[in-house]
Amino acid sequence: MKTEIRIGGHLYQIEILETEKGLLKVTVNGKEYFFTKNKLSGLSLAGASQSLQKESEVISPGLAEKDIKSPLAGVISAIMVKKGETIKPGQKVITLIAMKMENEIISEGYGKIKEIKVKENQTVKSGDTLIILENGVNSIF
Repeated sequence: MKTEIRIGGHLYQIEILETEKGLLKVTVNGKEYFFTKNKLSGLSLAGASQSLQKESEVISPGLAEKDIKSPLAGVISAIMVKKGETIKPGQKVITLIAMKMENEIISEGYGKIKEIKVKENQTVKSGDTLIILENGVNSIF
């Protein structure tokens, strides 16, 4: 759903898309945010515009996950995501070889990939940042 609303003299262009069950992608003036739907209430444009009155609380990037770090030292063997892609919890993002075993790095939250900090065959240390996420999940209600 696309619309424009005016709040306090500011015009907001808003688009709301359900990317998967329970996850909403809300685009406000070209910037993307991700929200979970409350199971007790649906999402309506009226609810979204009321939430935008408290823009600093609702659509601030209060991220569920800011980046994905390497849990152990090893060599990156595969990168399964691309810059700009939206990821969800449980999604495989990187395969890391450590001690002759393949370890799958899994996303713990929702977000949009802002930057991939590693390349295949690169050696990483425990705690190194692998992926930086642009934003994560907030709840509208």
